[in-house]
Amino acid sequence: MKKNLCVLLSMLATAPACRRTPPAHEIAMTPSHAEDGASASPAAATAEGGSVLVAGISFAAPPSWRREPPSSSMRAAQFAIPGGGNEKDGSVVVYYFGTGQGGGVDENVKRWQGQFSDPSGTPPVPSVTRTESHGLKVTIVTVKGTYASGMPMGPSTPEPGFALWGAIIENPQGSVFVKATGPAALIAREQPRFEALLASLRPSTSV
Repeated sequence: MKKNLCVLLSMLATAPACRRTPPAHEIAMTPSHAEDGASASPAAATAEGGSVLVAGISFAAPPSWRREPPSSSMRAAQFAIPGGGNEKDGSVVVYYFGTGQGGGVDENVKRWQGQFSDPSGTPPVPSVTRTESHGLKVTIVTVKGTYASGMPMGPSTPEPGFALWGAIIENPQGSVFVKATGPAALIAREQPRFEALLASLRPSTSV
């Protein structure tokens, strides 16, 4: 009898300790730093302008341009150029298709030309300038008229009074295409920033 009483007292003494351990599903988990700090990530702090590194070259985008997430895998970088007043924003897209991909310079000049039409409905004659920056051959294209805005092979929206400024940068790893489109007046005002972008163009060993 005395032995049974000792066993019972031992069980009662250990029971509270068991009850102090909550079930696993009741344990509150503290959010990680990545979760509760996502809104203040470094990516958000560098959303305006910034450097573009692609296919072995780098250049600086103007701080006035608003960086956007690329809307397709063909876009290495994407920016919006803020318009003034009721003016539409412009768009700057950096394309890179890979080594030996994307077509030749003349083919792309013709493609960009074909995205515009003059009042008669025919493609306007583009201005084409060939230059070199830090050993990289660059072809600069400008054209204006009614722009057929939209994705390739998809529906397009006519945008009258638009212009294009484009740069085709020839590179051993494959050409890089910088294409800016928007209201003609906006693209004309951005000319100094386009020139600054080309002046910042460099071969890069980090990409």
